Amino acid sequence: MQKIRVRAHAKINLYLDVIGKREDGYHNLETIFHSIGLHDDVIICKQATKDITVHCEHPKVPCDSRNLAYRAAQLLSDTVGGIGGIAIDIHKRIPVAAGLAGGSANAAAVLHGVNELFDLDFTQETLMRFGAQLGADVPFCLYGGAALGLGIGDQLTLLPALGDVPLLLLNLGIEISTAAAFKKLNFSLTTREKEGIIIETYIKKGDVVGIGKNLYNLLEVPVFSEYPEIAALKTELSMQAGCYGALMSGSGATLFAVMQDSDAADRSESHFKNRVSFCTTAVTSPVGVFVY
Repeated sequence: MQKIRVRAHAKINLYLDVIGKREDGYHNLETIFHSIGLHDDVIICKQATKDITVHCEHPKVPCDSRNLAYRAAQLLSDTVGGIGGIAIDIHKRIPVAAGLAGGSANAAAVLHGVNELFDLDFTQETLMRFGAQLGADVPFCLYGGAALGLGIGDQLTLLPALGDVPLLLLNLGIEISTAAAFKKLNFSLTTREKEGIIIETYIKKGDVVGIGKNLYNLLEVPVFSEYPEIAALKTELSMQAGCYGALMSGSGATLFAVMQDSDAADRSESHFKNRVSFCTTAVTSPVGVFVY
């Protein structure tokens, strides 16, 4: 086998609370991840040279060692003492710097794909440890489906994945730095509004209405204070017919709505599509990476 194709699925956070800051500069989180159908395509090929190369036509995606996908390939190659050349071609659908873990999903796809392409025989558990070295969201993107995340989001507990729940995703084209969003979080001025166990219970029951009513993301506080237009868009999204609830994913700026059915999602998409830079319908996904 000379080539492998991997779908790298985006994620949303149905719940995200920041517990406190760690000595290493990161933050301890309590979050509930869910994979969604929106995905990038990552094509990995063996090549004659010993180089690792990345190609992506998106102008804001670096094609050098700054790219997590490159670093994932390099990490595996270094671990086994070299495996030959690797060419990575990324076809982007997931917006960049949007709170959907696009870069992390690409890194997860490369870990999974290179492991299979070169018959490295690393276990899923080992790949997830490698992923944690690359970024906090990479282990979940390998894991996929639904999970409770603790620590920096890398300590995962499996939850039952939701079955094809319709979603609408919107982004105004504002790119938000994750580090900047956390930096602006003032713990002395924030109070915990919802307990994660509440939404976790609804997920285990498959109660989509209950999930929609209990969506929560503490990072909306600093992001909305700086970008009130995102807050206004969330309010409008929440008022759409058939919307069970709306939330900002991760550190933003993508908003998503849990919709009653695909017709409601399609109607709302028509309402927003000419007013925002990114607008698409999707459904929840049971997988994070998928070889096809």
